[in-house]
Amino acid sequence: MKKFLLFFVGVLLGSVPAVYSQSLQLTAPNTSLSGPANTIMSGHATVTNVSGGIIDVKVIRILNDTAAGHSSYFCWYGACYPAATDSAPFTITYFPGDVDTTLEAKLDPRNNTGFSTVTYCYINDANPSDSVCVTYNYDARPVSVGEINGSKALSVAAPNPADAYTVINYSTTSKNVRLVISNLLGAVVKDIPLSDRQNAVVVPTSDLLSGVYSYSLKENGSVIASRKLVVNHK
Repeated sequence: MKKFLLFFVGVLLGSVPAVYSQSLQLTAPNTSLSGPANTIMSGHATVTNVSGGIIDVKVIRILNDTAAGHSSYFCWYGACYPAATDSAPFTITYFPGDVDTTLEAKLDPRNNTGFSTVTYCYINDANPSDSVCVTYNYDARPVSVGEINGSKALSVAAPNPADAYTVINYSTTSKNVRLVISNLLGAVVKDIPLSDRQNAVVVPTSDLLSGVYSYSLKENGSVIASRKLVVNHK
């Protein structure tokens, strides 16, 4: 399967017949991702239908070079797929001018350091030559003592992706603690004071736009742990 996909991408990246114009335009703000080997890294991209027609698009993944122990998987349009899945099992209809920001190109190092490279392609289902691809480079570095403690201080949100709400567990030694949620531009969308040193907090998300956010535990104004939250309204 991997050999077939690599051959397929080679065809995609080759010459495009002149009778076809490029329908998709892709931008990716950050394709070089790094982080401690005990956290999941996630790449994002924006794809726009710049043509005047309606097209059906799907996403495929190519495992270019992954370090030992690393697990690559992806989420697209609210659905996440196991590491063994290389192709989305459905297409999404893009109307002229439609913008798609839903791809999450994830890599879980599973506490293994090293470099991994993974490519994702958006493909016009009716014309595979009409496609755009992006390659993410992941650098999983050794985990520091502070990062180990931080991962214990702040849990993974559940559910994640969230629709109406999510639940986050936290643990701290300070009384001056806040849970701060920010969008990808760094703007704070929620700032929740926490009165207990160890507890679970229910965070309403129905008032947030669908997208990717970060949530951080702050002690006395300093961030001690951060994680990602995806909001996807059904």
